[in-house]
Amino acid sequence: MKLSRVLLPALLLAVLCSCSKTPDVKYVFYFIGDGMGINQVFGTEKFNQATGRQDVNFAHFPVRGFVTTHSSSSLVTDSAAGGTALASGVKTYNSAIGVDPDTLAVTSLTDWASANGFGTGVCTSVGLNHATPACFIAHTSTRKNYEDISTQYLSSPVDFAAGAGFIREGKSEKDNAYFIQASEQAGIKVFRGPSFDGIANATGRVLCLSGKDQEDLPYAIDRQEGDTKLADFVKAGIDYLEANFGKKGFFFMIEGGKIDWASHADDAAAMVHELNDMAEAMDVVLAFYERHPEQTLIVVTADHETGGLMLGSGKYEMTPELLLHQTASKDVLKKKFNDAFFPEGAKKTAPNWAEVKEFLSENLGLWSSVPVSARTEAALHNLCDQSKSNGDALVVEAIDVLTRAAGYQWSYGTHSGSPVGLYVKGKCAESFARIEDNTGIAPMIASLAGYRH
Repeated sequence: MKLSRVLLPALLLAVLCSCSKTPDVKYVFYFIGDGMGINQVFGTEKFNQATGRQDVNFAHFPVRGFVTTHSSSSLVTDSAAGGTALASGVKTYNSAIGVDPDTLAVTSLTDWASANGFGTGVCTSVGLNHATPACFIAHTSTRKNYEDISTQYLSSPVDFAAGAGFIREGKSEKDNAYFIQASEQAGIKVFRGPSFDGIANATGRVLCLSGKDQEDLPYAIDRQEGDTKLADFVKAGIDYLEANFGKKGFFFMIEGGKIDWASHADDAAAMVHELNDMAEAMDVVLAFYERHPEQTLIVVTADHETGGLMLGSGKYEMTPELLLHQTASKDVLKKKFNDAFFPEGAKKTAPNWAEVKEFLSENLGLWSSVPVSARTEAALHNLCDQSKSNGDALVVEAIDVLTRAAGYQWSYGTHSGSPVGLYVKGKCAESFARIEDNTGIAPMIASLAGYRH
């Protein structure tokens, strides 16, 4: 039996009212896929289905919708303005971190949760003072104020923080090591990955970092044994927050930061692995959810779309499985190529084309598994002949050949103004069915969890 148009909104309103009378949400997980547009999610789903991987878990959450992302200064937002809207519900100008269009500080979910006695966590696969996590820990006029953001973290209300490290501002001497030491001097306990054994026994504020001196975790496609991954941070965060704030509850923001980076780089293979990496972190959260289904809310969205990703490149078909032939990210492949053909001190001459073809076949599957037309081969050969100091342009074009063959195509290497997905599961998830803009998410979370502000 179909519900009438009058009855359906009435039932939805009843659900919303029942969820907002008494805060029933005790544990909040807020995932932000930086640059994660709808096609990034769907394109990863197609890749997974073609290669026998599991579906992207959050793409099948019971409540799904779209939200707009524009900032106060532009129809195309950046991560700072987008992050501020997601953290506080306030539109602001591009580059602003936790401030309104008049540069006045705005409070965020971490402030509200902490003020009401809940535990708070902020976690990212990039630098802790990068734009998105910064919006949950700081207030400053521009995202480029990395030192200011790092300094504000030291006195922020965030109980658990995790990231690769701290991004250095320009040539400042206040580098990653400086702020790690400053954190310890501020009484923050520092743990290093990839294993965070014993963190459940920690009290007071904690900071989890990669086990290496780096400002971002390696791309998932490049990960080596011993590298920390986002799921490691998430497990550590849950262990700590549940041990310290399990009775009261907690708020935990988790960012998949390098989905954006891969999309900026027009690197579809790296992108699908990054998105799957965030889904792996979600598996850790879903295991927690299974233990507390009546008290847990999981919200997933993005700050913006990056790259203008299109699915299909001229033909009415896709072959996503071809992306499996790419062995590393674009950045790593460029370095690998240059190390092989332009070693330090070697004569700067064009590399041998036959050897280059072998390299591209081994690392991208060109010719051996991916058809290459005579015209495309001639273009690649020409780029090879022009390569006298490095092969960056050649590698970029070769990756693009593979990407288009798989059915993925990028419009440009920057953000778009496209709406992004909203995926919700758990207690009072239905309340998000009416959210249409990114500014509506934070106030809704606060209302459902009882973060009075």
